[in-house]
Amino acid sequence: MMNWVNIAMLGVGGLLISVPIVLHFLMQPKPVEMVFPAMRFLVAGRQTNHSKMRVRHFLLLLLRCLLIALVTVALAGPSVASNEFGNWLTLGGIGFSGLIVASVLAFAVLGKSSKRMLVVLLVGLLIGHLAYGGWAVSKLLTSESAQLLGDAQAPVAALVVIDTSPRMQYVSENSTGLEKAKEAAISLIRQFPPDSQVCVLATDNDRPFFSIDVAAAERRIESLGTDYSGSSVPSAMLAGLRILKKTTQDRKEVYVVTDLTQQSWVGENPKLLVKQLGKDSGISTFVFDVGVLNATNFSLGSLKLANAEISSRGKLSISTELTRLGPADQRSVKMVIEKTELPLPIERDGVSRFPTGAIEAQRVTADIREDASVPLKFSFSQRLELGVYHGRIELEGQDGLAVDNQRFFTFRVGETKNALIVHPEDVSPRVMESLLTPRDKVEAGTARYESVTMDQMTFSQLEDWNDYDAIYLLDPSPWKDEIWERLENYVFNGGGLAVFLGHNAARGGVADTSFTTMAAARVLSGPLEQQWFNEEPDLFLSPKELVHPVFDSIRDSESTVLWNRFPVFIHWGIEPRSDDGIPTQTLLRYGNREPALIERAIGSGRVIVMTTPITEYGFVAQRESWNALLSGNPVPAFLLLDGIASYLVEGDAESLNVLVAQTAVLNNDLRKSPESYQVFAPDPEKPPTVLNSVDNKIKYRFIDLPGQYRLKGQFDQQIVLRGFSANVGDEVTDLKRIELGELDAFLGADQYQLATKQEEIQRQQGTMRRGKEFYPLIVVMMLVVLAVEYLMSNRFYSN
Repeated sequence: MMNWVNIAMLGVGGLLISVPIVLHFLMQPKPVEMVFPAMRFLVAGRQTNHSKMRVRHFLLLLLRCLLIALVTVALAGPSVASNEFGNWLTLGGIGFSGLIVASVLAFAVLGKSSKRMLVVLLVGLLIGHLAYGGWAVSKLLTSESAQLLGDAQAPVAALVVIDTSPRMQYVSENSTGLEKAKEAAISLIRQFPPDSQVCVLATDNDRPFFSIDVAAAERRIESLGTDYSGSSVPSAMLAGLRILKKTTQDRKEVYVVTDLTQQSWVGENPKLLVKQLGKDSGISTFVFDVGVLNATNFSLGSLKLANAEISSRGKLSISTELTRLGPADQRSVKMVIEKTELPLPIERDGVSRFPTGAIEAQRVTADIREDASVPLKFSFSQRLELGVYHGRIELEGQDGLAVDNQRFFTFRVGETKNALIVHPEDVSPRVMESLLTPRDKVEAGTARYESVTMDQMTFSQLEDWNDYDAIYLLDPSPWKDEIWERLENYVFNGGGLAVFLGHNAARGGVADTSFTTMAAARVLSGPLEQQWFNEEPDLFLSPKELVHPVFDSIRDSESTVLWNRFPVFIHWGIEPRSDDGIPTQTLLRYGNREPALIERAIGSGRVIVMTTPITEYGFVAQRESWNALLSGNPVPAFLLLDGIASYLVEGDAESLNVLVAQTAVLNNDLRKSPESYQVFAPDPEKPPTVLNSVDNKIKYRFIDLPGQYRLKGQFDQQIVLRGFSANVGDEVTDLKRIELGELDAFLGADQYQLATKQEEIQRQQGTMRRGKEFYPLIVVMMLVVLAVEYLMSNRFYSN
C-alpha cells in the first residue's frame, strides 16, 4: 500500500486546482455583435481561430492544473514499500502515456480531424490504457505489503542477532570481527525510537529475551564473547523470531551482524527460516557484514595421534596438515611437550597456575602454495616418566585468525602392555605375534606390547591371569565352564579379552556343548548356534559405520580398504543377548547381516568376539577354509587386528583428545585412582571444579574452550595428575564466505537489506520504515511540466 506523510495536503491541493479552472471560465471573452454584412469571411476565419485558441487554452489549463497537482502530491510525501516501488513506477508510466494519448485524441476531436481511423485508433489506445491502469491500481491497492510504513519514529520490536563464532576473532584493521559487530550493534540500538523493545541474541545457545531498556541491551552486547560450541546464525534467528512474533509492536525488525562466512549458516534447513521471514510476516530484515572479502590465513588441521598411549620406550607420532588461504608463503611449525611441575596446577589468589616449562620436540618449515595444504608429521621418542602429558602443535608467527594457529594434544606414558596369546596345537599364532611384537620394534625397544604365547592346555592350568592386560584366544577348543567363569572374572576386573571363533568350536558339524552353556554365553554374548556356509566367494565383511575406536586405523584408510577381495566362506551364528543387563553391541556384520564382530562390556573390562578365525594364513590342509582374510596383501585384517588390540588395552585413550562440546570419559579404577579430582579448565580465571567418580568413570561435560583440561587428585598420599585436550573442528575456522545465492535461500531474495557500513544500514533502515519516496521523481516531473507550460504559453500568445 502507498503511504502519505501529509495526506491533508491532497485536500488543499484539490482546492488550489479549482483556481485556474475558475479563472479560465471567468476570463473568457464576451461575445461582440458584428453589424457589417461584408465581414462574413472574417467571421469564418474568426471561428477557426477561436477553435484553435480553445484547444490551446485547454492545454495550458491542463498543464497548470497538473503543475498544481504535482506540487500538492510532492508536499503530501507519498511513499511505497521498496519491493513495490517498481510496480508504482510502472503504473505512473502507464498514466503518463495515457495522458499523452488523451491529449492527442483531444487535438484530433477538437481540431475536427478528417482522419477517422486515427481517432478510432486513439480511442482504442485510451481504453486499453484505462483498462490496464485500472487493473494495476486495483492489484496494488489490494496487495498486502510486508513493510509497515508510517512514522519513522514509531516504536519497534527489534531482534539483534550477533555472530559469536571463533571466525569472528579474525583481525583486520586492528580490530576483530566481534569487536566490529558489537560496536555496530550498540550504534544500531541507540538509534531505535523511544519505547522500542530490543532482544539481543548471540549464537551461544542462550535463551532469547527482551532487555528491560536500551542500556540493558548495551550491557548484554558488551558482555558477549567468543563461543566455541554455539549454534548457527539461522538457528539463533529461529529462536529469536519465536518471541519477536509474540510482541504487540506493529513494526518488527531483525538485524543480523555477522562475517557472512559459510559455516555460520550451516545446520538448519533454509526453508524453515525463509518461511518465517516471508513477505506476509511483516518483518524487515537487515544484514550487517563485518567480514573481510579477501581474508588470508594459515590454519593447522586436526591432529592424528598414531597412539594416545605409548610405553616409556615408545615413540609418539602425530600428523596434521597446514592449510593456506591466500598467496604462497612459508611458515615454521613446532611440537612442544609440557613438563610436569608439581604441585602445579594450583589455584592462588583466584587464578589457576599451570606449568610453564616445555620441551621443544621438533620444528618443521613448510613452503605452501596459494590456497593449498601440505601434510606435516611430528615424532617424539625421548624417554618420559609414567603419567599423562600435554602438548601442542604451534604455528610460529602471526596471522589474522589466531585460534587455529595451535592444536592441543594429550598422551599417556604407561608401562608396556603384557599380552597373552592362547592357541590350540593345530592353530598357528604367528600372525598375532607379528602384529603385537614386530621383530624390528622389539629389537629397537619401541614395541607397544610384550607378548607371551602358550597353548590352550597350559593356559587352562595357569593359576593367575592378572599379570596380562589382554588375552587373545585364537580359535579355542572346548573347555569346562570353570574356564569361562574365570575368563568372565578376569574381564570384570579390567582385563581385555578377544575371542576368534573357528573350526575348533565344532563337533560333528554343530557347536560343541561347551560353547552353548550359560557360562560361555555370558562371555561370548550368546550361545553358538549354527555354522553359516557360503560356497561362492561373495560374502564379505560389510562395515556400515566406522565410528567405534576399533576402526580408528581403518577409518584413516577407508578408501583403500577393499573388503570384497577377502571373502568369508564359513562363520558362526550368534544372536547377541540383551536380556542379561550386560552392555552388548554388534560392531561389524557380514553381507548377510549376521554378526561378525561383537563387543561385550563386563565390569571394568571388555570382550571382543569375532565369529570367524583370523589365523588361517595360506592353504589349510584336511579341512575347509573358513575365510581368505589373510590372503594376498591382508591390509584390512591387520588394521582390524591392530584396532582390536589397541582398544582392549588402551582403555580411556580415545577420550584423551576430544572436540569442544563433546563429553570426555575416563576410566577410573578406584583400586588405584582417587575418588574425586579438581578440574582446571584452560581459562586461568575460571575456578577449578570438583569431579567425582561414578561407576568407575570420570565424565566431564563442560568443554567449552579449546585447550588442556587438567585433573588433579590424591591417592595414597601421592598427587595423581590426569587430563585431556580439546580442540575445535577444522570447519569451525573455515573463512570461506557464503554466496549471495545461498544467503537468498535463507532470507529470501529481495526480502532483506545488506550493508557493510554504518551509514548504509541507517539509510536502508529509514527506507524500510518510511518506504521509498516519490518526492525526487515528482520534483523532476514538476520541472518538466513547468518548462512545457512556459514554452507553450509563449508560443501560443506570441502568435
